[in-house]
Amino acid sequence: MEKFARKELGWVTYINPFRIVVPEHEEPLEVDLKEINSNTYNHGKLCQIVSSVALDELSGYKLLVCYDGALVIPKIGKYRNKEEAVNLFNRIISCLILSGIFCEAIDQRDIVWGNLLDRVQIWPVDLGKSASSIFHGKLRMRIASNLDRIILSSPRSIKVGEFLSALSDGESILGEISNLTPSFFARGITEITYKNWSLALSSLWITVEQLTDHLWENQFLKNSAKQPDNEISGRLKAMRQDNRTWSSSVKQELLYQSGVIDGYIFERLYPARQARNRLVHDGKDVDEDTVKGLFSALVILLEMSVTRSSIGISRLQLPSGDRMETTMDASDEYIDWKEV
Repeated sequence: MEKFARKELGWVTYINPFRIVVPEHEEPLEVDLKEINSNTYNHGKLCQIVSSVALDELSGYKLLVCYDGALVIPKIGKYRNKEEAVNLFNRIISCLILSGIFCEAIDQRDIVWGNLLDRVQIWPVDLGKSASSIFHGKLRMRIASNLDRIILSSPRSIKVGEFLSALSDGESILGEISNLTPSFFARGITEITYKNWSLALSSLWITVEQLTDHLWENQFLKNSAKQPDNEISGRLKAMRQDNRTWSSSVKQELLYQSGVIDGYIFERLYPARQARNRLVHDGKDVDEDTVKGLFSALVILLEMSVTRSSIGISRLQLPSGDRMETTMDASDEYIDWKEV
């Protein structure tokens, strides 16, 4: 127990879907069938720290990255609070999504505690309360079933350099759109993959309104060509602060009328806003086409909001939510069901 005399505990979450992070000089892990069946694979490899990233939010400490896609931050300062850890992890995940690497948003169920061991591993960890955290924890402890272990035979992988580059690119994008909330963005993208259209729209519309405000400020109000020749006292202040008069719908209309956004974007924002209002006020479900249209408009709004010509999310292929479902033909007549 001497190794654990000083517990340097951190919050741990995992990149999901499962993805290993491989050092540049190594080939990705591929566990053979014999090791999987006998449960003798090198589980310590999964716990190995493969990279660290300095983050301004951590005040001199670093984000640690493990081979099995674990992301770890120290339980210090405000990050003793798990809710704050959720926000930081979703920012990291959003950076990866913006760079074209799909990851699912996380919540408190996905976060577990872990201990820094000998400066080379995060071990042990607890199992947590989500399917992802339990799955990873069992693989690390070598108590997963054969069916779960089979993923180690040919896991999805990313090199450390590619991971760090994606994180840096995503961070620079978020740095240009300071009012964007990563947790809503990542959650909206995640819910699309599971075809939870109402939940996807609820989160993505928040992101759209934030991007609308960003464009309103930077490409309309600050554009002298779209303003009167003579400044009108109090006008710009009201257009920035009076959100009842200058609502998102009004801003989007004026952004369209003034040519900041084009017809393709506006034709997808307008029905999405109507669907969002019906959802909020009447509890009406949202259809697939509306959400997918909103997503395509969102990607363009993101590209318009940054200085670079393109961003990785424009090439992102979202996984289908029915990837694990089995198609079965149902009977046209439920005779037995009526007799139960």
